[in-house]
Amino acid sequence: MAALAGVVIPMACTNTSSHFLPTSPSTPVVVSATATNAFGFTSTPTFTMQPTGTITNTATIVPAMTGPTIICTPNVPNGLAVNSAGTTIYVAGGDGNLSIYSITGGSAITMINQFSTTGASFTSLSGVAIDSSGNLYVLDSGGSLTSPGTVYEFGSTSGPGGPVTAITTLNNYNGVTFISPQGIAVDSNNNLYVVDTGNNVIDEFGPAPTNAVSQLMGYTGGGGNGGLNYPTGIATDGSSSAVTVFVADMEDELIQEFNPVTGAFITQFSTLPESFDPGVLGIAVKSTTGDVFAADYNNGFVQDFNSTTSPGTLNAQWAPTFPPPTPTPVFGPTGVAYNGTKLYVTDYDNNAIYAVTP
Repeated sequence: MAALAGVVIPMACTNTSSHFLPTSPSTPVVVSATATNAFGFTSTPTFTMQPTGTITNTATIVPAMTGPTIICTPNVPNGLAVNSAGTTIYVAGGDGNLSIYSITGGSAITMINQFSTTGASFTSLSGVAIDSSGNLYVLDSGGSLTSPGTVYEFGSTSGPGGPVTAITTLNNYNGVTFISPQGIAVDSNNNLYVVDTGNNVIDEFGPAPTNAVSQLMGYTGGGGNGGLNYPTGIATDGSSSAVTVFVADMEDELIQEFNPVTGAFITQFSTLPESFDPGVLGIAVKSTTGDVFAADYNNGFVQDFNSTTSPGTLNAQWAPTFPPPTPTPVFGPTGVAYNGTKLYVTDYDNNAIYAVTP
């Protein structure tokens, strides 16, 4: 059965934040901004940024998911994933559509907005992940900060043209229901990680098809050292028994690292000196160097951190250069994915995907 076409659902968004692209990495810049992000958090920070470098590249824009690139169109992109072959991008839309695109040329492959042949539809997708066997995990946050969320697993051969019916659903960890989950990842061993945002924990499950309960990481309360306060993005690094897990702890302005075998907290580095007013939504890791890429929605940047130093240091930052007209559109990065060569970035506010060479 072929995948079903998406249904357009109007979705409003507001963002009054300002962002900048420094002309000189050695020149401090003072910025004040007021922002309301995709999840309803509003703040007005004033900070001084001392950038250490810039990612030297020109972004390649993959065409918007449907139609022209217009702010706040229905297919607002959140998390994304790239398959192991580096040929396909999967984009989780806030309107409940999973859009699948060819990396080469950005041509649309299919769109999925249902998880069963009975017509049951997704609500608001926040993330997507793919394991090495091609199984696809789609994360539905539920549409609000207090909604229960669900992970839908689709087999790699679930129907011609793309998955149609979920073969497994996960909506709790040991009986505790997910609350507004915002991030999902799969490690090299095909273990699955769900950022249970409302419960301030990371839930780990074993590989498909059983996805058995495996480990719990973090605890509610915030403050760092394993305490989480509105975690969002998640990424894994390493292989075999040496896997580590990075988590964007949004309200604590930290990226925290955990051992998924024991569940123990390892270390953390603060995003505060690099001007991260709460707004880090998605993260990705470059395994060969230990770079952690963070999508800072509120400040309008993708940041590149060196996670091997203590504390982590800012290597570079990037934002697209928009053509006229003036004023320049606000860049709203929500998700990042790295496939070994390119860094792929979702731009929530402009309905676009960028391919960046870090």
